[in-house]
Amino acid sequence: MNPHHLGPHMSDSLTLGIDIGTSSTKVLLLKSDSTWEMGTWPTSEGLWNQLRNWLGERGKSVSRVGITAHGPSAVVIRDEELCGRIIPWHEPLPEECQRPPQGEQRLPETRAWVPARLAQWESENGPIGMGVAVQIKDFHNWELTGVIARDRRSMRGFGGDGYFRLPQSVIGRVTEEGSKKSGIAEGAEVICGCDDLTAGVIGLNVKPGVLFNLANTSEHVGEINGDYQEGMSWLPPLGELPPLCYNATTLGVNANTIERNEAILELRNKFPPYEMWIGGGLALEQQLVEDRNAIYKAGQEVSVLGVAQLANRKPLAVIFGAGKVGRGFLAQLLNRAGWDFSLVDSHAETIEKLQDSDGWDIHNLANGETERLQAKEIIHSDEDLSRLLAESDLVLTSMGANHLISWAEMIREPLCKRLEDGDLDIILAENHPRPATAVREALLNGANAKNVKLITENLGIAQAQVLRSCIEPTEHQHPLSIQVQDHWTLPLDGDVLRTPIHIEGFELKSNFERELTRKLFTYNCVNAMVCYIGHAAGYEWLADAANDPKIAEIALQAGRESSAALVAAYGFDAEEQRLWCNRALEKYQDKTIRDPIERNARDPVRKLGRYERLLGPIHLCIDQNLPHQTLLVGVAAALRYPGAKMAGTLPTGEAETRLESLFASESI
Repeated sequence: MNPHHLGPHMSDSLTLGIDIGTSSTKVLLLKSDSTWEMGTWPTSEGLWNQLRNWLGERGKSVSRVGITAHGPSAVVIRDEELCGRIIPWHEPLPEECQRPPQGEQRLPETRAWVPARLAQWESENGPIGMGVAVQIKDFHNWELTGVIARDRRSMRGFGGDGYFRLPQSVIGRVTEEGSKKSGIAEGAEVICGCDDLTAGVIGLNVKPGVLFNLANTSEHVGEINGDYQEGMSWLPPLGELPPLCYNATTLGVNANTIERNEAILELRNKFPPYEMWIGGGLALEQQLVEDRNAIYKAGQEVSVLGVAQLANRKPLAVIFGAGKVGRGFLAQLLNRAGWDFSLVDSHAETIEKLQDSDGWDIHNLANGETERLQAKEIIHSDEDLSRLLAESDLVLTSMGANHLISWAEMIREPLCKRLEDGDLDIILAENHPRPATAVREALLNGANAKNVKLITENLGIAQAQVLRSCIEPTEHQHPLSIQVQDHWTLPLDGDVLRTPIHIEGFELKSNFERELTRKLFTYNCVNAMVCYIGHAAGYEWLADAANDPKIAEIALQAGRESSAALVAAYGFDAEEQRLWCNRALEKYQDKTIRDPIERNARDPVRKLGRYERLLGPIHLCIDQNLPHQTLLVGVAAALRYPGAKMAGTLPTGEAETRLESLFASESI
């Protein structure tokens, strides 16, 4: 249990790794001071009682859990319970149960991979039917969280669909029952995890151009990023995991050191003459390491350390749109929640400036505080997005509603490739009346049958409300800086999400369509009234126009007309909606936010759309037989904005007269 030094960590809490081996189980606590402690016991003694006793009070400090285990085995969960027995990888396989491997993995048919083990399971229990085939680590993840999930790498040679997640993805949180069973804190996040071979490679921290030798009861030699070689096993990349080309010795547990070294030398000669890094229980024998001309990197902790490190890594979000909302709101919430994020944008000049910088500043207008942010990666949208999406745990957009359809068409193929490895969510932080519907239709239109199935079953598309103002820097600030309002919540559609999202500030709401309409018909409606009338009156800044008494009065009256229709149509509380309307105007009256009217008023053709911020409330008022004359004044003002036009006609004659009367008033 001596602590060992490791690299930097992402939090002050403990990360728990569990490695369930054929003969022994190892557990490891990764600490915030870059040290770890390990415990071990015979696997035959079971997991949870031993773990609970070993953790003791430390279990309350565990925030993340990663489990790895031996395989390929056959485990079936059906009707919320383990069905049949667990068939381990090392058990003799009946000849009639031999099956070839499936899928993209290249595996020798001389071993019993998952399809063969499942055939053995079915020979004992009958068809799997509605059951779900998983591995041992997935079974224990399910015991902790109640969530069934599996990863393709652990399911060696299995080509089935459904329940797949990336190894680093959080599948759920430890339940009350799981906490009592294990001693792990209730609410701790549990990742999908990976096979023990991959965990060992992570624990060795293997680099390209280096061979790995995992020297345990069974030994493996291989390389990362290597091409497939005849007679070997090759695993394609999965999320952030690199491809592996490797082979195993056929020696049993009783083989002597000379036999082992000869077998390893034979495997090593099939690869380029790289140096070889070794880890595992046998690596503790110094003479064995020297005889192999290997470099010692880890002991028997190698795989349990690797899965703990996998669990300890930051999840990755990809933000499409490196503008003010993307960098000044979405990125800040993600950063504060401990996520990595990458930026993608189509504006070459913006990308070049960001790539040449070491980050950007977020200036809080309310308290004067400044926070420095830096993206993990910044790329142009013309580049191949396959790798970036393959590594992503979440996708967000803030690119402008006009770009959504072309963007959806552009990412369809790499997105569907990512969906093959498990569920994914897209959060659309766009000013668009129905962005989720538009994106889903664009993705499905022209997709082949396989991709239609992936999009329909594995993809969540959630709409979000952006209520924070993010504006340009002052002339004394760096051009990449962003000034922001002191607002910290992003309401979004929680009903459509496919994965668990635990990010402070993300408010998951039900029946979100009406929430999105409420925001558009209140905040955006009041904003449109202020900026279009303000522009016609000669104002440059939004706050100056909003503080003009006449403009404020007519904007608030328009907001009240819209609010009355919202209350009648959707059943919102009238007093709560009145406060919403007042807060909307107060937001735009905040003089610390120097927001130009031009930025708010641009793209008037879209903003005069049938379901947008002005015509949407007007038609809702018409449907509810409610007055809307003040809203029509906003339409009349919007039609005076350069480039504005509107499909269809509305009776704006009286509104034009009222608008002229407004301009003739003393304050204007």
